[in-house]
Amino acid sequence: MLIKNAVLPNKKRADIYIEEKEIVSINGEKNKDDWVIDARGKLVLPSFYNTHTHLAMTLMRGIVEDLVLKDWLEKIVWPMEKHLSREHVYWGSIIGGLELIRSGIAGIADMYFFMDEVAKVLKLLGLRGTLGTTIFDFPSPEAESTDEMLKIAEAFAKDYQNDELITPSIAPHSTYTCSPETLLKVKELADKYGLLIQIHLAETRWEVYEIQKRYGKRPVELLGDIGFLDENVLAAHAVWVTKAEIRTLAKHGVKVVHNPISNMKLASGGAGVMPYPEMKEYGVLVTLGTDGVASNNNFDMFEEMKVMAIAQKNHRWDPTIAKAEEVFKIATENGAKALGLKAGRIEEGYLADLMLIDLNKPHLKPFYDPITLAVYSMRASDVDGLIVNGRPLMLNKEILVVDEAEMLEKAEKKAFELYEKAFS
Repeated sequence: MLIKNAVLPNKKRADIYIEEKEIVSINGEKNKDDWVIDARGKLVLPSFYNTHTHLAMTLMRGIVEDLVLKDWLEKIVWPMEKHLSREHVYWGSIIGGLELIRSGIAGIADMYFFMDEVAKVLKLLGLRGTLGTTIFDFPSPEAESTDEMLKIAEAFAKDYQNDELITPSIAPHSTYTCSPETLLKVKELADKYGLLIQIHLAETRWEVYEIQKRYGKRPVELLGDIGFLDENVLAAHAVWVTKAEIRTLAKHGVKVVHNPISNMKLASGGAGVMPYPEMKEYGVLVTLGTDGVASNNNFDMFEEMKVMAIAQKNHRWDPTIAKAEEVFKIATENGAKALGLKAGRIEEGYLADLMLIDLNKPHLKPFYDPITLAVYSMRASDVDGLIVNGRPLMLNKEILVVDEAEMLEKAEKKAFELYEKAFS
């Protein structure tokens, strides 16, 4: 595939040649053009990696708002999930997957239930997924016991061990829903199969107080003391952490996912502001996620970048914190690195995960600095095309992989069906 006349993030024009799944040359040698994309008037950017979400929770978008996290989970989300079926997860993932494409997101780290259904959807749509079965110390929509959940996670790890788009993971929900014994079982399984561990960590003040009450330690301290932390842990949120805990995360190579909009909407951390400057100072790899759309309420990573940048600046009274270039890298290259991908840059030898932006919009003029525009001015609706693993999934705003209208109609019916079951 040849992308002609593209504008790169450095404002230079280039022809990008892709073979199979990689960028082979930029303004260099090329063999055969099976597919030529004329990118005149369009900006080509590396695609996003949304490193914390719950894709099928699109089914719950807008159902409940304006609650604290504990009430949001216990009064609405978990009761609704009691009625969740394999079919619901499939169709919820269809809605979410189509939104990912339209938002310029090539890959996600997802923790939820019936992950084999999520995998089917992502493969159908051509998207990447690091997918983890959620583990609790109480029944889930998928299993009655923790041991059964662990068996499901192990089976999924075996089934997708060598898949090109799907990477198996495992996802203990949190320190307050999983005992240290359960967390160690998760760690044992993760070590056996080389799995990334996804976990909600230090998301709220309530969580910190609850774990201190139970174990006499803060969440990060607890995980460190039981030998849970290592470079294969991807910790979502990490809002309520001390400098000492940040040093612990850095020491063990733990990756952190910042979810500013979800945190602020649920008032999870006062201003919802993760201590990013300290994370950066101590060398923690920070990535960006939207969380599920039930608490966001979309997959717009442009919006997520802007909110991260302005919240950090405002919180620290310092406009030089979280500069546009580093925030863009957090949403692209850092996310790819956390998921074990050589991607997130437009360079030879990198995976061909790219998005095309239509620059012919009033809010993108004048065209001074592409990265500044991306962080502060662009919206998901500006994404004109998405290429993942060398395959075009959307061009000229047309979804190429499925009949979008038909899929959305079917999926919305399933959403209404779940709502009626839960609340009628």
